[in-house]
Amino acid sequence: MAREEEGPAMMDAAERRLRVVSAHLEPQAGATAGLASNPTAGEYAHVQGYSVVLPEKLQTGKWNVYRSAESPLRLINRFPATPDIGTLHDNFVYAVETFTDCRYLGTRVCADGAVGDYKWMTYGEASTSRTAIGSGLIYHGISEGARIGLYFINRPEWIIIDHACAAYSYVSVPLYDTLGPDAVQFIVNHATVETIFCVPQTLSTLLSFLTQMPCVRLIVVVGGDNANTPSTTAAAGVEIITYSRLHSQGKMSSQTYRPPKPEDVATICYTSGTTGTPKRELFFLMRT
Repeated sequence: MAREEEGPAMMDAAERRLRVVSAHLEPQAGATAGLASNPTAGEYAHVQGYSVVLPEKLQTGKWNVYRSAESPLRLINRFPATPDIGTLHDNFVYAVETFTDCRYLGTRVCADGAVGDYKWMTYGEASTSRTAIGSGLIYHGISEGARIGLYFINRPEWIIIDHACAAYSYVSVPLYDTLGPDAVQFIVNHATVETIFCVPQTLSTLLSFLTQMPCVRLIVVVGGDNANTPSTTAAAGVEIITYSRLHSQGKMSSQTYRPPKPEDVATICYTSGTTGTPKRELFFLMRT
């Protein structure tokens, strides 16, 4: 993007701000060794750090204001080196193409109750699963823009589902099991969630009030056993399948990506609702 002509006064102000910001750069002694083994770390991080401390202070508290070291003077939504990356989907596609065989998602293998080594999934493998899950949702008739609930704690499948939402224009909605069933029911109805990914531990809770969530059409059980997972529920029109089955269905009927626009909603997060019902926050796909 061509830089606009600026007057002397504006240039002087920019230069003064740059000098002030430069004076606030945090020292990076010994940081190079910690980053050298990470193939996904940006080169600029070896020189001046990921972020800089701005001279502004928050009105309350002792916290500092930070900004990217690549753009200390102004907010941006695209980096000059990668102008084609405008959404979370674009960002992951770039990562897959650049770091295909690098480790991405790890799971600790536990045998006989002992914590074992990590079992890794590469960027390329995660991309393949992302495509399968997104295609599987299309296979089940989940339309573009639908809200997808995630009702389980952190694990690789959580990230893959979120990537699938970004690639096929779905909106992810975290459902926190720590908030209790009433909050989950409220969030599902308020966001009109059509598909819920859960684990066997949260499935029984979900089924106990499923009839009170008429917007739900599909439940996907992560880590569930096909033989022990019910295929239907008392609520008419709601199907239950395992994550592995959805993955297989999507793999056999692969669909092209339906990438969203930067201004589209990426995820809807809800607060704990300490002063009433949970309140929602919208997060968009543009990189800011």
